[in-house]
Amino acid sequence: MKSIRTAVLVAGLLSWGGSGANAWATITEAAILNTGAITGPNLVSTGMANILVYVRTQPGARYAWTITGGTIPGVTSNAAVVFNAGAVGTVTLQCTVTLAGVETVYAQEIPVIAKYTQTLFTYGSGFGADSLANTQVGGPNANVVSYRFQAKHASALNSVRVFFIWSMQKLGYQAGAGGTIRVDVQADDGTAAHVPTGPVLATLTYGNILAQNNYFPLLTFPYPAVLRGGGFYHLVFTNIDPSPTTEYVSLDTLYTDAQTAPMQPGVRDIDFAVLVRSGAGAWKPRNGFTPTLELDFADGGVQGNSYLEVWSTNPKTISGAAGVREAFKVSGPSRFFSKVAVRLQRLAGTSPLTLRVELADGTLIQEGTVAAETILQGVSDWVTLPFPLTSVLSSGVAYNLVLSSPADTQYSAFAIRKGKDKGFSMGTYFPDGYAQFTTTGDAGWLGWDQWGTPNLKTGDLQFMFIP
Repeated sequence: MKSIRTAVLVAGLLSWGGSGANAWATITEAAILNTGAITGPNLVSTGMANILVYVRTQPGARYAWTITGGTIPGVTSNAAVVFNAGAVGTVTLQCTVTLAGVETVYAQEIPVIAKYTQTLFTYGSGFGADSLANTQVGGPNANVVSYRFQAKHASALNSVRVFFIWSMQKLGYQAGAGGTIRVDVQADDGTAAHVPTGPVLATLTYGNILAQNNYFPLLTFPYPAVLRGGGFYHLVFTNIDPSPTTEYVSLDTLYTDAQTAPMQPGVRDIDFAVLVRSGAGAWKPRNGFTPTLELDFADGGVQGNSYLEVWSTNPKTISGAAGVREAFKVSGPSRFFSKVAVRLQRLAGTSPLTLRVELADGTLIQEGTVAAETILQGVSDWVTLPFPLTSVLSSGVAYNLVLSSPADTQYSAFAIRKGKDKGFSMGTYFPDGYAQFTTTGDAGWLGWDQWGTPNLKTGDLQFMFIP
């Protein structure tokens, strides 16, 4: 069954919360189907309770519900009942409706999946890219764009922050006044293609874009959608300007040259992706594209990626006295790690790359090498080094992750800029440190320089510690 979000009162089953402009109403992922059919969610997980299902109310009718693969904790003789999901598999609901002596039996099977659990927790920037890339919303091809994501929070999605960009110098970034963009939250179709489907769960409109001169707006839904933890959803961007082919703007995202699978080592490709549809055509993935997107939930949860500038035009050499590092001080809880991954490339030579985890005073925590032949030459890629022992990065303690190599071999790495100064939440970038480089050894560490500004603290190496 498909799912909708609606503010229509259905037999007193509508629930309200919040107040004022942020009030919201929801029938949790339910849809009114053809007359007489059982209405309910298209998917549930183990442990879910009080899940609403119902059939159309008919004067004078009697209702009798039965269930297999779950339980009905309350009455079974109303048009609407709630049930609790059982084990992984299928729950089958059956409702017998008797009207004027005639019995009609309706049945519905609902898949039951394992309760959503998040993947292994990593610590670091976690995202990599070689440049930025834009996707027009509207424009000559009448594009509609989707950011697909897997919700990490079972909560209302209150707001999103995205990266709209236009350039007056580069052809194709924008035209006219930028158009008017409608942003819809839609569920996923559940197929292998994972494209948007069904009715809109929440919506907002953002117009007059160029005049507002805000590349990074926080867009708040007047009536937020309650999302299921682990569920796939889409933010669909549609240009609703009367002339969308001549009044348009672009969304900007990370772009990765080497099409690896997955593109981002800490995120499955189906969990976080850009799709585009031209006119009335089919949805197609934008291979190599990673959304720049913040998702803000009512429970305080945040997810997404706000790395919004890639300094590949200013790489730093790793060779002899020249090296790079991420200097950081652990916030929040202590983190355990048994591996570290970095993204870089080999330029020349055959000596190994050394990865060293040390305290800020230089005391060794872990160290290891990666063979040169396992690191791509001339193309940036992720390299993972496992350590023989698990170590801890203690809360409140300062560390360095140092990349070095002998002088006969050259590697290079570049930083990516976090969205801190553009309003993005620290839940979408690495807040604990910044990338540095040296050309003279340990006495000369500086923050990255970019666009003529030296010693910046706004960039991170492309790296992550792995449990």
